[in-house]
Amino acid sequence: MARPSTSKYELADRLRTEMLDGAPARLPGTVISVRRLAIELGCARNTLLAAMKILEQEGLVRALPQAGYELLPPAAPFEAHLDERGHVRPAREQAGDSVEPVIATALKAPEAVATALGSPPETRVMLWRSVLSRAGSPWAIREMYVPLGLVDLQAQHLLATDLVDASEVLDKAGLPETAYAHSTSARPTRDDESELLKSPVALTLSVRRVSYSGKRARSCEYVIIRADRVTLTGSSGDVPNYGEPDAK
Repeated sequence: MARPSTSKYELADRLRTEMLDGAPARLPGTVISVRRLAIELGCARNTLLAAMKILEQEGLVRALPQAGYELLPPAAPFEAHLDERGHVRPAREQAGDSVEPVIATALKAPEAVATALGSPPETRVMLWRSVLSRAGSPWAIREMYVPLGLVDLQAQHLLATDLVDASEVLDKAGLPETAYAHSTSARPTRDDESELLKSPVALTLSVRRVSYSGKRARSCEYVIIRADRVTLTGSSGDVPNYGEPDAK
């Protein structure tokens, strides 16, 4: 992932690495003084504050008025399951799981989406983008694309809302799902994805699911997953639970 090579990023990288490696002075719960840490690291206070802001956005530190910053434990890893319908879900749901809508907009289909849908390059689609989080920390981005030409104006109006269930709208429009295809690949994280995931992780897992109604593709969904936090699993049949439970 490309980003500016500036000292605030280098400082954030150094502190993040020390925290994730469990350095004695960087353990969760430690409160650090910006002034003292700037002296220790030999850097300008303002540059350090900018680095701490990056770590705060990633959920690794919390600002304490008049005290400095408290170091927080990194987000716990867990398993997500690719179920029998090709949908990605946490293997064990928790009370802190959430979905935050980011955007719902009509646009020209990206080339990869048009290809997946078997549509002409000029096809217009409705896009929903949302962020999936656990305990307040993002772990995936979901993108759903639906060709606008498939449904009437009333259905298009419904599709333009943030919290719509696109599959339900398509079902009611006479386009029930009759088949689907999915694929999983690893790729570098884009800058806009890092911003939404609040993480500089270099690699993501991209799960693509194309839904069909008869001979027509009715939607294309991507789930972009933090590869450093989530293990993607799948199973079939009644599998005994001999493994260890997810990390909480």
